Amino acid sequence: MVQRQNAIRFNARDPTGRVWEFKLCTRNHVRYTKPVIRGEWLDYVREKGLTVNDSIILTMVEDAENGVSYNIRVEPNTELAL
Repeated sequence: MVQRQNAIRFNARDPTGRVWEFKLCTRNHVRYTKPVIRGEWLDYVREKGLTVNDSIILTMVEDAENGVSYNIRVEPNTELAL
């Protein structure tokens, strides 16, 4: 992010080809400095059925013709419950 900017919008394509609009934000509160994802994030979580221990893999793809794009995919929690 550019200095003094607290949000950036980006699109990410999932394995089905659907493009999601996300917004990466930093919070203005001093106590909560971790970034958060907004935009269509909650819709993505619901549609993909994400759970707490799933991993999200976000990759940047650079293409001389099309510029920068992003892909997003889910790695399900593979831990076995005992």
